[in-house]
Amino acid sequence: MVLKKRVITAVLLGILVVGAVLCLATTVTAAVLGGFVLIAAWEWSGLIGWTNNRQKLAYSVLLALLAYCVWRWNESASLFSYLNIVALVSWLFATILVIVVHQQRMRCFAGIAASGVCGLVVLLPAWSGIVWLLENDTGMLLAFFTLIWVMDGMAFFVGKRWGKRRLASYVSPGKSWEGLVGGVGFGTIYAVAISSVMALSDAAQFAFVLTAVAAMIASVIGDLFESMLKRRVGMKDSGRILPGHGGVMDRIDGLVAATPIFVAGLYHWVNRL
Repeated sequence: MVLKKRVITAVLLGILVVGAVLCLATTVTAAVLGGFVLIAAWEWSGLIGWTNNRQKLAYSVLLALLAYCVWRWNESASLFSYLNIVALVSWLFATILVIVVHQQRMRCFAGIAASGVCGLVVLLPAWSGIVWLLENDTGMLLAFFTLIWVMDGMAFFVGKRWGKRRLASYVSPGKSWEGLVGGVGFGTIYAVAISSVMALSDAAQFAFVLTAVAAMIASVIGDLFESMLKRRVGMKDSGRILPGHGGVMDRIDGLVAATPIFVAGLYHWVNRL
């Protein structure tokens, strides 16, 4: 029953997002995607440990104001680059934290990441990168979304069927190495397939596939990072808004981590070949 809800929710969300990207004006689509980010901000405040709804609302409003500023000046290449650099450095730090917490079994390190500032650093650059893709190449945006969905879905099903060796048992007991390999493997096949139908040179296709693989690995880090924070505060899900998935943050945790990697690879490498 839970699996059925999970699949139905994922399909409906996919239709909503793809439909918005293809059929709505860019500003409206950015607002729709921004709505998901605001819900994620509300949920992130729960990962921090806040229980007061006024605090959660204030945090979400703050992120909304900053997101508007980012969108307003998103055409500035310097702002875009700075945000992406901040995100990349932050996710490198998050990767180190996940490794330390898993190996040392020390929850105190997870507390370092459980801050409102960390949430802003995670969510804002991701939204900025998605808006940049939306404004410059909707086809590439859809390719990115579907890549992460394919990877995430196949990792879930492969891990559920054949998963035996735990990937990070202390951080997220449900993740397995088999699921990781299956997800990245199927995702790579998908990346090769879609790159072959794009108007890309051979070198650009190769760069795209490598960028896609890096983004998929980053999405796993994002998933583990959120699991680490949930474990710290004793939460199973970040919310209950999405049947079968939990909260919005549970659905986009990998996406927000993968976005800076994918955008950086596209902006600095693929598009220059």
